[in-house]
Amino acid sequence: MKKKLLIAYASYGSGHKMAAQYIYDYFNKHQDKYEIRLLDVLDYSSIIAKIDKKFFNLNFKFKTTIPFSFWFNVSNNLVVTKVFHKVLNTLFKSNLKDYIIDFNPDILISTHFMPSYIVSKINKQYNKNTKIITIVTDYVAHAFWIKNHKNEDIFIVSNEIIKKELENNNIPSKKIYPFGIPLSSKFKNLEDKNTVKKRYNITNNKPIFLFLAGGSEGSNYSYSFLKRLLEENLDINIIYVSGKNSKLKNKCNNLIIDEHLKNLKVLGFTNDISNLLNISNVVITKPGGLAVTEAIETKTPMILIPGNGGPENYNLKYVLKNGFGLKAKNPKQLVKRVKKLTQNPKLIKEMHKNLRLLEENTSIEKLYKLVQEMKVK
Repeated sequence: MKKKLLIAYASYGSGHKMAAQYIYDYFNKHQDKYEIRLLDVLDYSSIIAKIDKKFFNLNFKFKTTIPFSFWFNVSNNLVVTKVFHKVLNTLFKSNLKDYIIDFNPDILISTHFMPSYIVSKINKQYNKNTKIITIVTDYVAHAFWIKNHKNEDIFIVSNEIIKKELENNNIPSKKIYPFGIPLSSKFKNLEDKNTVKKRYNITNNKPIFLFLAGGSEGSNYSYSFLKRLLEENLDINIIYVSGKNSKLKNKCNNLIIDEHLKNLKVLGFTNDISNLLNISNVVITKPGGLAVTEAIETKTPMILIPGNGGPENYNLKYVLKNGFGLKAKNPKQLVKRVKKLTQNPKLIKEMHKNLRLLEENTSIEKLYKLVQEMKVK
């Protein structure tokens, strides 16, 4: 009999969604063993949840990390988290519960704390026995991830440091697996670099700076950084990925025409991030958990621009502490960082050397084996 597998996330930013999509794609290759569904719980959101998501995006609108970082820090205790759990049901319409009960999954794999809590509550109220695997998709464990641990079965974390954090919060060691944040299998099957460069019409030997604009409102926020960098007319290649933001893509393409730019290539949404990272000397991105993990896997040095704050502040600290990259808090500082790296390529080599000390990410393969071995109802 096939195991029923629900892979769920909450689309605050793009990282939780992409991690869930990577897992779905991997397990979907084995349809003979699993009946699989992919769910964004915010598809069933109430008006309160929509307001909450608007608050999440305020950082980008007002170009500050203060709103979300303030909420992240204030709420990082079990008392506030307990109150939040009591009101969590108001964020979702009742048909979300109906959807989950109707599917009746054997196993939930969640890349956000919300689906884990929702399914654990359904387990209690309706005498269900769905096994819950929660994947912490940042390099810090907030109280929101921890508070419900007694009702969850397994935690997948990025490294031993986060495992220790969870243990210090009374989560049994046997429930914590430091597998790393799951990545697409594409990161294991990279194309020849020259082939990829040819595909994107890069025919020179100038350094390549990949600029990931970010998801949702973050892509608009990054435009000021890109524009300031282009004003310097540096002797580099820039590949700017605007994601699904078609207005931003058109804006950038118009800029190429108006300014007669020769060193900028603009891409919309792409499934080729692994190969783009692999050909790049440096990636410019906000410090989302998945973006950092992808750069680490391809051993690509980073320049990290502000994101939403909160957990991303800890992701940033992790990168800086280990010598994997630099930070640029504003467009002017980004120019300085790029100039510094182009004028002193030894710095890029040093960061690359530090990145190569890390082991290959095999999280998704380990997760698959773990799910295979789990006994279900």
